[in-house]
Amino acid sequence: MTTFWLCLRPQPTTTDADRIVEQARLACLLDTAQRAHDAGFTQIAIHTTDPETIAATPALPPNTTLHRTDPQSPIGAIVAAAARAATDPVCYAGAGMPAMTADHWRDLRERIEAGETVANSLHSADLLGVPRASALAGLAGETVDNSFALRLRNDLGLEIAQLQRSAATLLDLDTPADLALLSLAEETDVLEIGPRLSAALAQFESTIAPARERLAAALDVLTQQEQQLMAIGRISAAVWSALDRDTAARIRVISEERGLRARTAAPTSVRSLLGLHAEAVGAPALIDSLAELADAVVFDTRPLFTHLSWVASRADRFAADLGDPDSIAEPQLRQFVQAAIAAPIPIALGGHSLVSGGLLGGIDIAWTRREPTPKLTVPQTPA
Repeated sequence: MTTFWLCLRPQPTTTDADRIVEQARLACLLDTAQRAHDAGFTQIAIHTTDPETIAATPALPPNTTLHRTDPQSPIGAIVAAAARAATDPVCYAGAGMPAMTADHWRDLRERIEAGETVANSLHSADLLGVPRASALAGLAGETVDNSFALRLRNDLGLEIAQLQRSAATLLDLDTPADLALLSLAEETDVLEIGPRLSAALAQFESTIAPARERLAAALDVLTQQEQQLMAIGRISAAVWSALDRDTAARIRVISEERGLRARTAAPTSVRSLLGLHAEAVGAPALIDSLAELADAVVFDTRPLFTHLSWVASRADRFAADLGDPDSIAEPQLRQFVQAAIAAPIPIALGGHSLVSGGLLGGIDIAWTRREPTPKLTVPQTPA
């Protein structure tokens, strides 16, 4: 018996940005549960602080069980407790992955049943499959699931296989910027979004439209020779390589603080080159500098925010992603976002997923959005 574990811990919603992310995460979880069922997982176990809402959802897969969790329990404690009561292969997938299909999950199931330990990323895991659930019993002290794969490698010496890097396997759903990317991916048929999440994206269309337009304009630069896109944040070598290989634009990359969430020392040890520049000249002047260096920017802002010690709430960060400075309480962040949306180039703001799976999907989105170049007709030489 191979089990699929999902974990949804709804966060308080005080703004439209909070609300749409929470509704999208629930939709993603339900789509993922169905896809896991279709992929042949024997049982789907959903651990949640609000089982009543999920129980009221029509058409849950028949092999689904709901488990109430304590809102105060760290995610590691929840997973460790479940692991102590299980022995079979298990895949943990957080609140689900928005673009992984049943075929992706079937391949993962077969690999863990064959004895592999598999994650989508070693340094910032969103999913983790193990051939024996007991391997997860030592995760009780972990407060974020991004650290799970590293913990298993470092503490147990397990060899962690990584899924092939793609938009589907790396794109998580954490922020409004991810919703903007997913909306573009669905429009261009680049990714296969589940039906519940697709319906949610349609419902949120007006709220995410400004961020979606800025992101689309930034990605369009990827198909333009002699233009330059700057990618900033926790960017892996694989994403950088894909940008260099598969786009027409010149690429400028500032990669900082990979594994930020997985490191136990974060956030006090986070240092950012752009953060040092912002300290010297101010955040609005930082935006001016970026506009001098590129024709578009895709910006994972969290390392910068952490370096600058901005006391930005979740709602503030999400409002920044949407480009809504009027909804931001933190004054320095508000000034930063005002400068970003007023910049003469498109600047797309978001979190880690935007510059990992988001950029990989963004390459395909950009080429699909571009009007096709007429094919040249080559005259045939008579035989």
